[in-house]
Amino acid sequence: MSVQILTRPVATPDRQVALGTLMAEPEAIISDAPLYSPQSAGLLLLGLLLLLSPGVPEEPKDR
Repeated sequence: MSVQILTRPVATPDRQVALGTLMAEPEAIISDAPLYSPQSAGLLLLGLLLLLSPGVPEEPKDR
């Protein structure tokens, strides 16, 4: 039969507070992440359609 001994880490209250602040840092309210802009998606789609559109047909030359 095995015997299990439970031990608790010994830390002063100051160290417990310091460890708690390290583990739970508050998140920044404002980030530098780029924001979604739906207008740019339409502009890119328009540019793609212009590139893929067929050219103007030419008149057949007289033979």
